[in-house]
Amino acid sequence: MHRLIVTAIACFCLVPGFAQHQTDKLARYSLDFTLSQTNFVDSIAIEWTGGQVYVPVEINGKRYRFLFDTGAGQTLIFSDTPIDGCQSAGQIVSVDAIGRRDTVTMTTLPPLTLGNITFTGCQATVQQRAVHRNNLDGIIGFDIINKGLNAKIDVRAGLLILSDRRDFFDTEAGYEARYRLHYHVPYIILNPFAKYKAPTLFDTGSRQFYVINDNQLDEALDGRTRLPGLQVDGRVRGRYAIGHSGTEPEGDVTFLTLNAMKWGDFLFSDVSAMTTQGGSHLGAAVLSYGSVTFNPRRRRAKFQPFDDATFCSVANKPFDIAFIAVDGLPAVGLVREGCDAFQQGLRYGDIILSIDNKPIRSFNQFIAWPFEKGRSYRFTVRTRNGETRQVEWVRLP
Repeated sequence: MHRLIVTAIACFCLVPGFAQHQTDKLARYSLDFTLSQTNFVDSIAIEWTGGQVYVPVEINGKRYRFLFDTGAGQTLIFSDTPIDGCQSAGQIVSVDAIGRRDTVTMTTLPPLTLGNITFTGCQATVQQRAVHRNNLDGIIGFDIINKGLNAKIDVRAGLLILSDRRDFFDTEAGYEARYRLHYHVPYIILNPFAKYKAPTLFDTGSRQFYVINDNQLDEALDGRTRLPGLQVDGRVRGRYAIGHSGTEPEGDVTFLTLNAMKWGDFLFSDVSAMTTQGGSHLGAAVLSYGSVTFNPRRRRAKFQPFDDATFCSVANKPFDIAFIAVDGLPAVGLVREGCDAFQQGLRYGDIILSIDNKPIRSFNQFIAWPFEKGRSYRFTVRTRNGETRQVEWVRLP
């Protein structure tokens, strides 16, 4: 059985404190935590599941499962997973992946152990879950790297390697790209097509390979219908990206094929991509093709392709359908014209009322449904014009 994969880009960035009313001030982004060791190299076993990286964390002698998310500026815990011993640290403004701001609670965690290193005084935001996911207790954000730790994510070896030794990975081969911090998360200089270069969030919190902001694409095209290395495969109206504060607004979604996307001098060919109303980002899917290291002192991210390749063909499957929550119920947020789901009858805006005559009462119930690949399901849907109809949908790989 397979759970439905919903596109949730729920990473968040943090905005430095500013005046609230006339007297109250919000908390500021803090790296004032301490580490239990110095001059260390620590290799931490990771779990690479569903296109994302998970790490084991221990707090108060209890083991938790955290997502390792470079698109999150700070560690995060969920409001429905209470942790004993947390101390209030005020409030802070967060900006989620679709650009929405919200004031959220900050807390100072009890000592947190990741691998053999204990972090004391680490602050975390407390947020509600954008999408319910079992066995996920929190997020380790980019703050541990901003603290000065060199890091290497190697999903083939199943390791996250951390070191406080200066320039620890610099002698290793690979393809470097500069990154800058914006709201405390890394934006690498990516060359997705032609001579166009754009700061792009490297976001292991996203499962997709590459997504470009709709306005950035328009600016790159600047009235032209195409650019070298870029192929437009179609456009639809819809929305699919889910942040902590909700779903992105409706807009045009453009489907693309990129023939020569570059990270430094490394080339990714045949990349299926799409636009979003939120920020451009390169997701965790890139880790399937090589490891990535970070040097926070030099602000460099290095891609190290597996098997010493000089380029790779991604040939990822084009994105077909996405489901979002509308008034608490599941709805089709996006469906690509001509795809299997479209041919089977699903349309943008359809509200899912039942599956095989079993009522669906919430979005979380829907995404937890044990869909089996290749099996046919009968959806009862309410269309955007209020009609009710039935659609036979086959859950495909």
